[in-house]
Amino acid sequence: MSSLVLDRKPAANRIPEKEKTKRIIKWIRYSDAKLRKRFSFLKYQNAIGFGITMGSAGGMILLGTLYVLDLIPFWACIIGNGILASFLHEMEHDLIHSIYFKESPKMQNFLFWMVWLFRANTVNPWFRKEIHLLHHKLSGNKEDIEERFISNGMPWGLRRILVMVDPIMAVVLQGPKIRKDAIYYLRKIKSSPIKGPYRATYLLLWYSFLGWGLFSLVNLALGNPIQETGIAASIHHFLNTAAVVYLIPCWLRQSAIQIVSSNMHYYGDVKSLYQQTQVLDSWWILPLHLFCFNFGATHGIHHFVVTQPFYLRQAVAPRVRPILKKYGIRFNDFESMTRANRYEKEIESIPATA
Repeated sequence: MSSLVLDRKPAANRIPEKEKTKRIIKWIRYSDAKLRKRFSFLKYQNAIGFGITMGSAGGMILLGTLYVLDLIPFWACIIGNGILASFLHEMEHDLIHSIYFKESPKMQNFLFWMVWLFRANTVNPWFRKEIHLLHHKLSGNKEDIEERFISNGMPWGLRRILVMVDPIMAVVLQGPKIRKDAIYYLRKIKSSPIKGPYRATYLLLWYSFLGWGLFSLVNLALGNPIQETGIAASIHHFLNTAAVVYLIPCWLRQSAIQIVSSNMHYYGDVKSLYQQTQVLDSWWILPLHLFCFNFGATHGIHHFVVTQPFYLRQAVAPRVRPILKKYGIRFNDFESMTRANRYEKEIESIPATA
């Protein structure tokens, strides 16, 4: 009896990766179809996407207004707007895959503007669309511009942390290597990474807030607090308000998803779709998942089926994750962080840079 039990466990492991991938995709699509059949309103996909976009943007404006009117505390505004901004990020991602309004480019562009202006610390959606679709073609390779710009494949250390949480450091520390490794694909990108002054304005306000705050704290620690009056006091008050309403929520959301995404994708020795991602659903990632819509626990599903709206991906995840585990997709492989996101657990050496 014990030998029979022992023989059952490796049975799934003997299935070729291609067959495992087919079975996972089939189960995801079956779970999706079952849910759509059960809830008929899901057929109004465009309306749902439009409602989520406008509702999230409106919610951010509402929470910001309540904070300015001193009706909610700063932390409630930061957390609430960070969560709502994560909905908008998921909408942008779905729009990149033309899940909504595929027949109406004008509506897609309108929604692109909406999801971007409420998260202006990111690259514009038109540029991101090109590098994200490239990511699906070349995930885990050195030409994967999108993931490498958020630190995927870098050895753990201060440099990687800076790339994950600071957009300027990402460009400074990763930009030259990525340009060298992916110059062929960069030349094929038609959209400009710069579109209007919106991201530059965000960064100006963000670094002004950080710089001013740091300067004030240093002086306070030295026993010589700054006495702000007039225009200086008004500017500082504006920066603090902007930080609570917009700057910090956007930074929290962006940092959370970049930390999770860069560590759930494998890099360097990825040979197939099956090896591209792991599942991160450990309890201690919950604070990050709060601001990136449970990304680590569900994004691997998206790599297998890219045409599924984010809310359906979340809905089918409880049924799909056991299948992912059954067919050997890794869960909470935190050791991959020590090997610069390599898939293979036994490697001779890790390059000093990625």
